[in-house]
Amino acid sequence: MSLVLNTNIASLQAQNNLSRSTSALSTATQDLSSGLKINSAADNAAGYAIATRFQTQIGGLGQASTNASDAINLSQTAGSALSQVTSNLQSIRDLAVQAANGTYQSSDRAAINTSVQQYLSEITRIANQTTFNGTNVLNGSVSSLSFQIGANVGQAINVQLGQGVTTGQMGQTSEISTANMSGAFVNASGATGQSISLSGLSIEGSDGNVVSLSGATANSAQGVADAINAAGVAGVSAAVNASGGINIYSTGELAVSGSALTGAAGTVFNLTTGAVAYGASGTGATASGFAATGASYTDGSVITASGSLVGGDVLTVDDANSLISRVDAALTTVSNFASTLGAVQNRFQSTIATLSAQQTNLTSSQSSIQDTDFAATTAQLSKSQVLQQAGISVLATANSQPQQILKLLG
Repeated sequence: MSLVLNTNIASLQAQNNLSRSTSALSTATQDLSSGLKINSAADNAAGYAIATRFQTQIGGLGQASTNASDAINLSQTAGSALSQVTSNLQSIRDLAVQAANGTYQSSDRAAINTSVQQYLSEITRIANQTTFNGTNVLNGSVSSLSFQIGANVGQAINVQLGQGVTTGQMGQTSEISTANMSGAFVNASGATGQSISLSGLSIEGSDGNVVSLSGATANSAQGVADAINAAGVAGVSAAVNASGGINIYSTGELAVSGSALTGAAGTVFNLTTGAVAYGASGTGATASGFAATGASYTDGSVITASGSLVGGDVLTVDDANSLISRVDAALTTVSNFASTLGAVQNRFQSTIATLSAQQTNLTSSQSSIQDTDFAATTAQLSKSQVLQQAGISVLATANSQPQQILKLLG
């Protein structure tokens, strides 16, 4: 190789190599100090874009998990209040059962009714004042709430809160009443306590199933009520009323049909038309039949559940029995609402577990793209340090080569 003065090729090569080793050393130092192998888009443009997108999703999933926790807290708040509503309803029912006992006087029932009215007022207060972050969750003012449980638009769960539990929103029942039925149990000779067949009577329950009282008989109004209660019609109960007839209560729509309920010596009692006829010749008195609250009942018609707990009292036996039926309907409403909220809590718990798994997997993927491999990078750092030191030494040697010319000139 020629010995020249103006151009030191060895020095230029040493400078280039030293520059590369210094750059590699700087990169390794930055990667180790930051913990990231992609510190800017210049390091890996595609990797930087992917890692940034992953970070966006990870942040969204974390917030979605928090949102789901908020939904659970809301459900727990409502559930706790519903427990108190249930407790008050059960207390009202116990008092109504007490008031339905014939041994109590009007003054006794009035005293019992005072407690009943306080419990009813407390139920409405709970419903109107149970809130979560300013949102009332039990008075039906909010039909539903949407909870964002994903990182992207549209990933939400709606919680239905339209069922209010104030006294004005619960306790709908269907009621049908008869007048005095005593004439149905008297034969042509005037003998009382005669049995009649209830085989022609059928009642549709709140579950939609029609139950026939086939084979049942009764020799009094109480016997008719007992037979209806023994039939196990869903949501339906019966009791003797103050007129000597029976009241039939249902927590849903009530459909009753029945005809030619016959007893001894040609006794006929038609529940749907209300005609009571007795005597061998079919002559005799007639009693008025079923009359639903605010509407008349005819064969084949359906009485729709209406009313509420508002105005309920236990001042009479009939009122107490009616309130028992309405409280049963309210308890069904509250238990169904509580069950829904419990299911919602379980659903959000599952959602949180799913979000956690997704967040973990995305974080793992982001780490593999963006995080520094300390073992490999430390090795690269050591290599770069050695190369830098060697490069400096070699560059010094290369820079001293032109001095050899002086020996030729001497």
